[in-house]
Amino acid sequence: MIDNTTRRFKEDPAEPLLLLAAGLGPGGTDQFIGEQEAAGQRQLVNSDRLPTSLRSPREEFEALGFTFGDPDPGDPMFCPATLPEGWSRQASDHNMWSYIVDTLGRRRVSIFYKAAFYDRSSFMRLDTVSVYVTDRVYHGQPIVTDEVWATHQAVAAELRNAADRAQKSLAGWEFIAQRDGASEMSTEYIAQDTAERDKYLAIAAEYDPQP
Repeated sequence: MIDNTTRRFKEDPAEPLLLLAAGLGPGGTDQFIGEQEAAGQRQLVNSDRLPTSLRSPREEFEALGFTFGDPDPGDPMFCPATLPEGWSRQASDHNMWSYIVDTLGRRRVSIFYKAAFYDRSSFMRLDTVSVYVTDRVYHGQPIVTDEVWATHQAVAAELRNAADRAQKSLAGWEFIAQRDGASEMSTEYIAQDTAERDKYLAIAAEYDPQP
């Protein structure tokens, strides 16, 4: 069950007193709210509910095998839902973000849930191949391909797109350096963008070599 913290704060007279007491404690209200958000993440990950607010078309979720029930009458922010066979929920190290991973352990859905009583909100979105690939490269983790979603060709294309973005950023910093003279900042970003571009291109060549 996912606790409706906003409703509980309004209806339970003890809640404002607990917040006041927390404000007088060593952790202050930040600790109170942080614990509320951490509890919300645990509840979501261990529930059979998903957000009703979708940032990707519902049809795309359903095509993957998701099913959605009607919004909960007492908490329309969520609805009963089932995942594609073999997929599972996964908490992150940030209390407001959780994920749904596929049978290969790849993050396919990002779920945002802010359980804090004063600003409670939630939504979810499908992760693109671009998001998956760039996240794996950023964290130095291997890219897991398949024959349907993250194919070798799709992965290589997104890696080259990322290289193009790095090249555009590089060109911007080179222009600034030429116009204003090299600075510590421009030198740093030129080196960073060059390394990033070359890394993306090198990895892309592993998945889809081009002549």
